Amino acid sequence: MPKSSNHRSETACTSRIQERGMTMLELLIAMAVLAVGMTGAMGMVLAAVQSDARNKNDTAAVVLDQEILEQFATYQNYPATGTLTINDCSNGAASTHIASLSSAAAPGAGATTYAAGTAPFPGNVGDIDWTQPTPTLATSATAGYAMDYQTCNGDVYEVRWNILQLNGVTRLAELTVSSRQIEAKGSKVAMLFSVPTTLHTVVD
Repeated sequence: MPKSSNHRSETACTSRIQERGMTMLELLIAMAVLAVGMTGAMGMVLAAVQSDARNKNDTAAVVLDQEILEQFATYQNYPATGTLTINDCSNGAASTHIASLSSAAAPGAGATTYAAGTAPFPGNVGDIDWTQPTPTLATSATAGYAMDYQTCNGDVYEVRWNILQLNGVTRLAELTVSSRQIEAKGSKVAMLFSVPTTLHTVVD
C-alpha cells in the first residue's frame, strides 16, 4: 500500500529535525575544540609578553652596565683612588651618586664576587655575587660601590661594581659592573625574579 503524502511529509520533517540536531552537536564540538585551542594560544601570548618584558629589562640593564663602564673607563686618573659622580634621572639630591674608584688586590674592592669555590657555574667566577649583602650605597653624601639608579622611564636598578688590581699593578685593573632591576615604574613590588646582568672590562 503506497504511503500517504502526510506520512512522507512527516518523514521529511523528522529528517530535517534530526539534521538540525546533528548540526547543533557539531557546533558544540567545534566550540569546545576552539575553546581548548584558544586556551593554549592565550598561554603562548602570556609567555610571549613575559619574555618581551624580560628582554626589555635585560637590554636596559646591559645598557646601564655599559654606561657605567664607559664613565669609569674614561676617568682620567682611573684607577687611582678617588670618586666619580654619576647622575641618574631622578630628582634632586637623589639623582647624584658618588661612585668609589679605589681598587684592591684579589678579591678586589667593592661588591663581593664569586670565587672558584662559590660560583654556581665555572663561567660565573669573577661575576658579582648577588647573594651577598649590598655594599655601601653611593649617594650624594656618601661614596660607595653600589647605587640605586633610576632610569628615565622610572624603573630602578641596583648597580654593584668591583675593582680588582691586576698583577699588583695599580694602574691596571679589571672593572666588573652588575645590575638588577629592583623596581618597575608605578610599582613598589620588588622584581624578585629579575636576573642580574654583568659586564667586565680592563682599564688602565
